[in-house]
Amino acid sequence: MGKANAARHVQRSVALQEYLTPRLWGMAESAPYLHDGRAPSIDYAIAGHDGEGAAARAAFQALPWNDRGYLRVYLMSLRRAPRVMVP
Repeated sequence: MGKANAARHVQRSVALQEYLTPRLWGMAESAPYLHDGRAPSIDYAIAGHDGEGAAARAAFQALPWNDRGYLRVYLMSLRRAPRVMVP
């Protein structure tokens, strides 16, 4: 993620230069994004990738605008299964 994205606070005893990456499942219900919640949207989260994530960011930015939209729709479709509530 690069030095600019270093964590600003310790999360569950994980060092600041390491990241707790949430699963993509449930992404539609989990904004804000990135390891510390500083990205308000998927586009901001992708744009915030650097270091090992720079290639993913560049690939997204190289997509035509319509294809980026398809990817956003797909990512927002990743929802958690509803929980069963027994009265």
